[in-house]
Amino acid sequence: MAELNVKKTRRVRKIRHRGRGSQVPIYLGKQLRFFVNQSDWKVLPMAAIIAALVSMVIRKDFFLTMEGNLKGAFALTCVGIWNGCFNSIQSICRERPIIKREHRSGMHISSYIVAHMIYQFALCAAQTGLSMYVLKMMGIKFPETGFITSWMIVDLGITVLLISYAADMMSLLISSVSHTTTGAMTVMPFVLIFQLVFSGGLLPLPDWTKPLSNFTISNYGIKAIASQSGYNEAPMVTAWKTVDKMRNNELGGTVTLGQIMDLLDSEAVEKRRDMEVMKSFTVGEVADILSHAEEMLHLREKELTHPVSVGQLIDIILTENAFQEARDLVILPATEETAAVTVGYVLNAVKTDESTQALLTKEIGTTITLGQVLDALHAGELAEKYQDQQLNEPVTLGQIVDFLKNNAILQSQRDREFTFKTSVGDLLELFGEENVKQLIQEKTAAASHNVDYERTVENVVENWIMLFFFVLVFASLATIILEFIDKDKR
Repeated sequence: MAELNVKKTRRVRKIRHRGRGSQVPIYLGKQLRFFVNQSDWKVLPMAAIIAALVSMVIRKDFFLTMEGNLKGAFALTCVGIWNGCFNSIQSICRERPIIKREHRSGMHISSYIVAHMIYQFALCAAQTGLSMYVLKMMGIKFPETGFITSWMIVDLGITVLLISYAADMMSLLISSVSHTTTGAMTVMPFVLIFQLVFSGGLLPLPDWTKPLSNFTISNYGIKAIASQSGYNEAPMVTAWKTVDKMRNNELGGTVTLGQIMDLLDSEAVEKRRDMEVMKSFTVGEVADILSHAEEMLHLREKELTHPVSVGQLIDIILTENAFQEARDLVILPATEETAAVTVGYVLNAVKTDESTQALLTKEIGTTITLGQVLDALHAGELAEKYQDQQLNEPVTLGQIVDFLKNNAILQSQRDREFTFKTSVGDLLELFGEENVKQLIQEKTAAASHNVDYERTVENVVENWIMLFFFVLVFASLATIILEFIDKDKR
């Protein structure tokens, strides 16, 4: 009878906070206790250490070169994914029995996930702010002005935050599926490898695997950071640095004229037969070229003739082979008493006679410059009158090739050998080091241009939206999975 009275007087316990919204603060309080009592705060100094290590690698060329921007985008994406994954990989599986019991007592899974989303966002924001501060202190030169906010460091911080938050929710999903912390930690390395290898950024992917990058957080994170850092606008320097390191490498060898001639039959030359090697020039164009050359080289002051002495003229006539016949010309024929008198004999006599020395030093002629000749010919008036007159026909590569191949003299010398020896540094000096450097950087930058990294507001915002989309998808999947936690037999 007493036992029956006890049962009748027992009160049914009233469950408070049945509403989903009122349960969120309860779970938030639990997460804060975990942060303090379970040492979850350790993720903050860990984030600072990771940021410091990464900055040592990227600070020299981030925001400066194409390679540096892509390397920095990949490194910072890794930082965000690493921080996010370790924030929540054990957060659900470590209290799985408690969640099951609370769910059976009336607590809502959706409230639990929302509380996690709020808490993890705050944790990711703290990690991101700390990481950005460390990167700044370690010497990374952020541009002062952003193109979405007023500061580039804030633009970049938003991207890293979204990467971390998406990775955090991904780990939350993994933790909701795993029944033990060991299982969650076992799965996480494979997820990280998939995210980094199939990012489609620093590591080129085969064509058949490229669609997989669309399902990775890292793909959109790298695109956003590369766009913000101005990847396409920066110079590509790797190729030039490689050439510069080869400066002392020697080039050379022995080739025959026949080997050189055989190159004329190559496909590369055949494709360019119509290429103009020398264009046609008009009188006006030549006059302009000479005018600019005169301004640079002062050609009008070039001396065409100089005064010459009688003695110098006699020396030329006596020594040059071209005047041999003149020297042998007979002035007086030979007699029985005397030999024939030639021009050479007379000139030698004049040169050695003491009485003619004053004559030998006498100068003949005057100094004439190119400017004086042009003025006498009225070159300016002639150039203006005939400025449209074509001086020559254009010369194509095909014409030069045909001339060389059909030249009998060259063909007869096919076995003639040529030995050459030079170095990369000598070639750079020959073509102009700065010109070669600029050409290599421009061509490699153009070849490396990526439309996914265009520095536009639309491009960055689109990648931000995709990262936030990952957050919602992973959080929703985690909620759906945990809704069936009562059916868990473990």
